[in-house]
Amino acid sequence: MREQGTSVASTNANASVRRPVDRYGFLDAPEGRRLRGRRIAEVLAVLGALDIEHARILDIGCSTGFVTDEIAVKAAFTVGIDVDVESVTYAVAVNRHARFVTASADRLPFAAGAFDAVVCNHVYEHVPDASALMREAHRVLRPEGLCYFAGGHTLQLIEPHYRVPLLSWLPRTVASAIVRRTAGEACYSERFLPPWRIGELFAPFATAEFVSPCMLRAPARFEFRGLARWPSVMDPLLAAFSGIAARLAPTWIYLLRK
Repeated sequence: MREQGTSVASTNANASVRRPVDRYGFLDAPEGRRLRGRRIAEVLAVLGALDIEHARILDIGCSTGFVTDEIAVKAAFTVGIDVDVESVTYAVAVNRHARFVTASADRLPFAAGAFDAVVCNHVYEHVPDASALMREAHRVLRPEGLCYFAGGHTLQLIEPHYRVPLLSWLPRTVASAIVRRTAGEACYSERFLPPWRIGELFAPFATAEFVSPCMLRAPARFEFRGLARWPSVMDPLLAAFSGIAARLAPTWIYLLRK
């Protein structure tokens, strides 16, 4: 695996590090992030048929690394990248299993074909050029490698970052006024695509499978804990309406194959 002028940082649990800015409350609820990491690993292994114990995995936009570190528990080698230096420094200090690199998503410092799987989890709306992000994800994958993609769109009922209903439906000036008042942010900077344009991001890949319904039909396996507590008599109903429920969810999840 080639790195262009960027070293992979080894983890150091005893490092003294400043807590980074936490826009969405992830640091106050790290277990939720680690649960998502376990879920991603399960999706790659079960729905993507990835030999995860021998897999090299890249997590793009890793932030403070909780998701990445949980994936690394299952995988042979896992590295997270993020453009934010403070978040990566924190990730190195508090996580034990993964490696971390400060790098831009549209210029990944890795050779073509270096990874068996790439994770793009709620990243595309944060980068200046989402198409460049996906081209780079495709480039660093080996032939027939997998990309786990999760993201929302402009018509999602609940905006996943601020938990405000219909926020991404609104004109940007109105949405910015709301997040200034409710979250203290200068503006609403997320760049969601309309739902009918999400598929444009997958153009470099050979196939794109919408796997959210499959995950909803097996809530215990994929750690949807609320659904897993439903009485088993509800299972046929959940199976029948999983497709509709998945499309109404604020996050759409796909497996893309190179």
